[in-house]
Amino acid sequence: MQHTTEEILHQIYLFSSFSMDELAKIAEKTKYKVLEQGEAVYQEGNEAKAFYVVMYGTLKILTSTEKGDDVSVTTIATGDHFGEFPFLDQGKRAGTVEAMERCELLEIPFEHLQHILDSDKELALKFYKGITNYLVKRMRLLTHDLAYARELKKRYS
Repeated sequence: MQHTTEEILHQIYLFSSFSMDELAKIAEKTKYKVLEQGEAVYQEGNEAKAFYVVMYGTLKILTSTEKGDDVSVTTIATGDHFGEFPFLDQGKRAGTVEAMERCELLEIPFEHLQHILDSDKELALKFYKGITNYLVKRMRLLTHDLAYARELKKRYS
């Protein structure tokens, strides 16, 4: 059974409070993309024009050290979204995202999303609440991971 873009977006917690009509507005210019293993969605430092929802597959986020070595930051999988930071701060891509296997993505153009949010304040509030909750969860996890890393460093130094 094939799902509509709206149904797929509705399953993502970021959009779970949206009505089908609201999701239809977003889906209007959302694109379906397929990546094969090893393909990059985008490279660190690139201009950002969209963010992505993972319909299927696993991807890794990498960043480069000053010496040019790639460091794996995290993996993302089905149901996750990524690439939203530049939508919030207009910055460039902070990392490279590569497919670890065949992946299916939805690409949501920033310009389209911004137009929708500017024209519908209720929808904007839902979106920004969802993204804030997501970022807070990520920050809590990062804080926990850093505390654990410090504790390990103390034990083994």
